[in-house]
This record gives sequence, structure tokens and C-alpha cells, in this order.
Amino acid sequence: MFCPIVRIAGTGLFLWVGVGFAQEGTPEAPAPAANPAVTAPASPVSADAWVRLGDLQMQRARNTVQHDFTAASNAYTKALALDPNDGRARLGMAWVKNSEHDFAAGKEWAEKALEIDPKLQDAYSLMGDGAMELGDYEGALKYFQKALDLSADLASYSRAAHLMWLTGQSGRARLMMQRAIDAGGPFPENTAWCRAELATMHLQDGATLAAEKQIEIALKEAPRNPRVLAAQGRILAAKSDWSGAIAAYRQSVEVTPTHDALAALADLYFVTGDIEAAKSAVDRVIAFHADHAHMHDGTAHVHGPGNAQLALFLADHDRAIDLALVEGEAACKAFPNIGSFDALAWCQFKKGNHEAAREAMRKAMAWHTPDPLLYFHMGMIEAALGDTRGARSDLSRALQLNPRFHPRHAPEAVEKLASLVTVPEPVAQLPAAAAAESP
Repeated sequence: MFCPIVRIAGTGLFLWVGVGFAQEGTPEAPAPAANPAVTAPASPVSADAWVRLGDLQMQRARNTVQHDFTAASNAYTKALALDPNDGRARLGMAWVKNSEHDFAAGKEWAEKALEIDPKLQDAYSLMGDGAMELGDYEGALKYFQKALDLSADLASYSRAAHLMWLTGQSGRARLMMQRAIDAGGPFPENTAWCRAELATMHLQDGATLAAEKQIEIALKEAPRNPRVLAAQGRILAAKSDWSGAIAAYRQSVEVTPTHDALAALADLYFVTGDIEAAKSAVDRVIAFHADHAHMHDGTAHVHGPGNAQLALFLADHDRAIDLALVEGEAACKAFPNIGSFDALAWCQFKKGNHEAAREAMRKAMAWHTPDPLLYFHMGMIEAALGDTRGARSDLSRALQLNPRFHPRHAPEAVEKLASLVTVPEPVAQLPAAAAAESP
């Protein structure tokens, strides 16, 4: 087993990061990538001014979870036209490319930025983000360690925290995320994002009160941030406050529709028995991804590298399983990480390919990520394969982590676990003659 060490720069503190034996993934967007200037000039006339405008455009995109980075890209391009050797402009392009999930291009731009300034911390952070999405944990560790060595701040701490959580180091992950919050950032969204992440970590461990505390503060810092509102919805759902959770998710969607909030609304409508609203919500999630993949005459057409979110959602709601499987396979090929393998496993399970599902799920769980949903998926797959012992173990683990980890799946886990009654082994009987000879 590979067990690297993360050293927190300037503190003398070393943290072990236990790593398993297969792949990695990032269920959430990467942590904040840079510290853009607070203001930008009205009429940029220099490379530096264009860079500051690009940074501001990227921060605006983060504030509302928008996925259009054209304005920022144009600003960085104009900066490079004025000064091709501007390291911060090259870094900005790396930020844009990573945000567009073009991690190869992002790494290339980050390396170009380092050619100008080898001490650009954010260049290493961005390369680490790409490595994590591509399932290269060892590479990510090296990049994040370099970033921490150069400057231990909100960006580097939060990335280290996410890395630790994915590799099963939940306690240390929370410590590092708190360090990120304490370090602070130039925008309220920066620390609010970290608080939402820390709240999610607490919730995964079943610590609902601790999660609530973080979200209360995050809402004061960024009351209209869709990611914070979605985290609030998740916490309220864990408390079975269905109306409150629906309201929070609706507010999140009103600011900016995201997959997580839209998918959560579909689940909550099913739980509350509003079937028509649930069906409409399912259709809205599919429409949200309409630019990526389509079904025409029963044939799956995938545009791009595959969409693990769409694949998992379709499988979860028994919609277009063939398309879901195509999406899941394409996502694993492009981004071989935890989220992709989990999605593929669930698609294979719903397709009835249980052995293939278990194989993919083993890759998803290899890093021991403390996510109850992963254990639920594996437990259901094992139950379908007749592996009662494995199913009981993994379903129990899911419920131990958080007995209310999902509004639909937590009750399913309880029901399935109750049905997996272990039949006791028959007591061995001695032959009659041998029994007679016994004292």
C-alpha cells in the first residue's frame, strides 16, 4: 500500500495520506484555484489589467457556479497578445481550461506559467486538480505538496483536505479544511465554499449538528451561493425536513441550476409522494445535460468524454439504461476516478451485469473514501450476486457512516439489510456409533 505524507508548510506538521490500490475521483468541483484581484479596470490597456479582468470574470463564474468562461478566456488571450510572457495570464488560461475539464490543456498552460515563474503556487495546484480528475493520486499529491511548500493558504489547504477525504483520511481532511477556512480568502465565496465542503464531510460522518454550524456561517458569508444553498438542502434532508430541503434546493436552482440541486429535488419529490413533480424534475435533469448527450430512435449518442453525473442519475431512476451505460463507460475512459467508476458500476448493476458492476465498484472503493453511497452501491451489487456476508457488511457500513445518507437509498439500505438474514450453519451430527462411544 502506498502511504504518502503531506507536509503542511511552515508548521512542521506531517499528515499521512493512506492510499489504496486503484482509482480516484472527485464528486465535487475542485477547490478554489486562484486569488483574483478584487477590482478590475473599466478599460484594460495593459496585460496586467487584462489579467485582473480575467481573474474577476472567473471569480464571478465561481460565485454563481456558471460554466461559461468565454469572457475570462478572452481577457487572458488579450493579455497574452500584449505580453506573451505574462505568467499570470498563462496561469489564467490554465484555470479556464481546467474549469472546462480540458485537463491536458490546463496542465500545458500551467507548465508554461512555471517557465516564467517556478514559484507560481497556483500552477501546481491546478496540475494537482487535473491529476485527481484523471485518477492520478500520486501525481496530485506531489503537486499539492509543492503548492503547500510554496504557500500554505486557503487554496492549498482546501486541496489537501479534499485529497485526504478521498483517500479515507476523514479526520485529517476536516482539520485541513478548517485550516483553509482560518486562512481566509479575498472573496466571501472562498471561505463559504470551504465551509460547505467541511459541512459535507461532517454530514458524511453523520455529524449533522457540526454540519449545520458550518452552513449557518457560510450562509451569512454568501447567502446566495448555490453550492452553499445545496449543502443546506442536503443537511435538511438528512433531518427529514423535506419542505425545508426542497426550499433550499429551489433557492439554489433559482440562482444557478446545477446537477446536484436538480437531482436532489427529483429524489425529494419522490420521497414526499409528489410523483408529477418528481417526473418533471427527472426530465429537467436530463434536459440540463441535453447539450452533452441525446437519445435518437433508441440509439445513444454521446458528445464529449462521457458524463458520469448523467450516467448515475439515469441508472438511479431507471431511465435510458443503455445511454447511461455508454456515458459511464466513456466517463471512465476519459476520467478514471471514483465518481466515474461508481457511476459505471451502478449502470452495470441496473443493466443486470452484476459481475461487471462489482469489478467497477471495487475500483471506485479502492481508496476507502468515506462516502455512504459507495458502500450502499457495493452492498446492493453484492446482494444481487448472492454475497450475503459482503452485502451485510457494506450496507451496514453505509448506515454506520450516516443512517440518513440519502432520502431514497438510506431506507432501501435498511430494508435490504433486514432481508439478508443469515441462515445458521447446521450443527454437525456425530454418527450414531461414535455418539454411543462418547463419554
